[in-house]
Amino acid sequence: MKTANAGTQKQAGNLINKIVSTVAILLLLGGIGLATWFFVFYHNHEETNDAQIEQYVTPVISRITGYVQEVRFEENQYVHKGDTLLVIDNREYKSRLQMAEAELATARVTEGVMEKGATAVQSNTAIRQAQLDAAKAQLWKAEQDYKRYGNLLQEEAATEQQFEQMKATYESAKAHYAEIANSIQSSEYNTAEALSKVPAAATAIKAREAAVDNAALFYSYTVITAPYNGWVGRKTLQPGQLVKEGQTLVSVVSEEKWITANFKETQVSHLTAGQQVIIKADATGKTIIHGTIESFSPASGARFSLLPPDNSTGNFVKIEQRIPVRIHISERDSATQFLRAGMNVTVTAPFLTAKS
Repeated sequence: MKTANAGTQKQAGNLINKIVSTVAILLLLGGIGLATWFFVFYHNHEETNDAQIEQYVTPVISRITGYVQEVRFEENQYVHKGDTLLVIDNREYKSRLQMAEAELATARVTEGVMEKGATAVQSNTAIRQAQLDAAKAQLWKAEQDYKRYGNLLQEEAATEQQFEQMKATYESAKAHYAEIANSIQSSEYNTAEALSKVPAAATAIKAREAAVDNAALFYSYTVITAPYNGWVGRKTLQPGQLVKEGQTLVSVVSEEKWITANFKETQVSHLTAGQQVIIKADATGKTIIHGTIESFSPASGARFSLLPPDNSTGNFVKIEQRIPVRIHISERDSATQFLRAGMNVTVTAPFLTAKS
C-alpha cells in the first residue's frame, strides 16, 4: 500500500515539474518576444505620453461698468459667433449717446448760422462798394463845380457865397467818400473774421461726431456677444449683479482643437513637419486617432516658463529638455468631439526612415 502511494506522489511531482517547466519556458519565450517587439518598435518609433489636448480658451471681459440686466446663456452651452451672452443696463450710456447727438445737432446749426453770417457780411461789402462808386462820382462832380466856381469868382462872375457853397459841397462829398472807403475796409475785416469762424465750426462738428461715435461705441458695449463658435464655461453671473470694467464675465472655449506633445530633445531629430502620427487618448481607451505634425516650438518649454533656468549660476545640473510639438487632428468624428482641452493623450510617431 505504501509503495503504491509513493508511486502516485512521484508521478504527481513529475507532472507539476513539467507544468512549471512549460510555464517557465512560455514566460521566457514571451519575455523574449516582448523585448524583441519593444526593441523593434522603439527602434522605429518615437512616443510620448507628455501630451495634452489644446483649445483656445478666451475670457470675455466687460469693457464698461454697469448692472447685469439679462444673462442669455447656460453653463456649458454651445454658442455661435455673435450670439448675445449678456446684456448690461444701457440707460446711462443711452442718455450719453443722446446728449452727444444733441450737441452734434447744435454744432451743425451753429455752423449754418456762421456761414450765413459770413455770406451776409460779404454781400454788405458788395453794397458798400457800389455806394463807393456812387460817392466817387459825386465827389468828382463836386470837385468840378468847386473848380468852376473858383474860376468864376476870380472873373467876378460868381459871388463869394456861391463859391463857399460849392466848396462845402465838395468837402462834404470828399468826407462821404472817405467814410464809405473806411466802412468797406471795416467790412472786409468783418468778412475775414466771419469766414475764419466757419472752419472752427466745422472742426467743432468733427469733434462732436467723434463724441457721438465714442458714445455709440460705449453704448454697444452693453451687449456682450460670443467672439467665435464654441462652448461657454462656468456661469457665475446673475441679473442685478454689478460688473466692472475689465472684469472677466465668462470664458468661451473654441471648437478648434489640436495637440501639444512635449517630445524629448533626443526624439525631435526623427520628427518633421507633415509627418503622420498615431494618437491615443486616455479618455477614449484604445481608439486610434490620426494626426499630422504641424510645427515645432522655437524654444524648449522651460524657456517659456515664468522663471526660465539660468545655467550660468554655477549650480548646473543637466536636464533633458522637452520641445513642444503642435499636432493637427485629422479626424472629425465622435471620438474627437469627445476630447476636451487638458485631456491627456499618447502620441506615437513612426520614423520616416528607420534608425541605422
